[in-house]
Amino acid sequence: MMKRAASLSWRVVQQQMQPCPGASGIGYHSQLAAFSIMPSPSSRDRRHAGSRTWLAVARGAAGLTAASSVFASAAHAEVPSTQAVTPEPADDAARKYQRPAASELKGLPASFTLYQYEVCPFCCKVKAFLDFHRIPYKVVEVNPLTKAELKWSTYKKVPVLQSADTDGRIMTDSSEIITLLAAEVEAGLGPNKPSRHITAPQGAALEEEVQWRRWVDDRYVKMITANIYRSWDESVSSFKYVIDQTNWSWGTRQLARWSGATIMWRVGAGMPKKYKIEGDLREALYSDCNAFVDAVGTHRPFLGGEQPGLADLGVYGVLQGVKGMPTWQDVMSHSRIKPWYQRMEAVVGAPTRVA
Repeated sequence: MMKRAASLSWRVVQQQMQPCPGASGIGYHSQLAAFSIMPSPSSRDRRHAGSRTWLAVARGAAGLTAASSVFASAAHAEVPSTQAVTPEPADDAARKYQRPAASELKGLPASFTLYQYEVCPFCCKVKAFLDFHRIPYKVVEVNPLTKAELKWSTYKKVPVLQSADTDGRIMTDSSEIITLLAAEVEAGLGPNKPSRHITAPQGAALEEEVQWRRWVDDRYVKMITANIYRSWDESVSSFKYVIDQTNWSWGTRQLARWSGATIMWRVGAGMPKKYKIEGDLREALYSDCNAFVDAVGTHRPFLGGEQPGLADLGVYGVLQGVKGMPTWQDVMSHSRIKPWYQRMEAVVGAPTRVA
């Protein structure tokens, strides 16, 4: 039974996996709501009364697979060398990491609504920023299949952050969102003041921040993704974590768990080659974690100094997205990132999510 759902789910995903414009990650087509299967005449003749149920399960699993695959579907540049971490030249892609001019700022809204997938690392980056700055936000969980919650928007990716102010300002792309909000916090304009005030880094410190923020988006997210689906057992465990975030019935969740795990295991098998990750995936991930820890050094608690900077919040957010999965447990046990992570947990504090 589960094997049948997995097979049908895989057919659904194969039909819908197309390169997104400008994307180098896994190319799930942005219009997932357009899922459809046109059976051949022979299969139509053999259709039985329960076929619609199987199709619903397959589509549900494919939808969850799309949600879990956001770890790898970001529209970023190809992964750089597995060892070198060097500053990137200023270009169009780098502009999302550059704070806007003061004339473009409107003041920090009192609160936000975040349209998200619970397990999306890019959404978790935004939540880490909001939590650290004690900015309240409501959450709307987006159905990855229908995206009905975003029907009011032409932009169908997550995260989408909407201001609670009367202007209803809309922000998209996690790095652009964080850069803009950081500039608002640093400027301190308007009546709404965050409980924590930060100062924008300058000179070499700003270059270091941008370098590591880009590293998070261009490499670290992909490295985490390749690891959580590196084997059959880990795919099953990781996908269980994904479905536990849903409110589906027990039976549907079990079917989706096994079919989704099958799909992502097959997708994950091609990730090392696609992302140019050489050698053992876990060791490569530990090496990346240690490289970040080495950049922080022993002379400061965070890359941002005495307080976390935007790169710290990015790494922390991505790790929060896989907390509870075997990958997270191994990273805490076998890399040197745990002391930094514990400091981040202490300073970020409890979520400021209000609904």
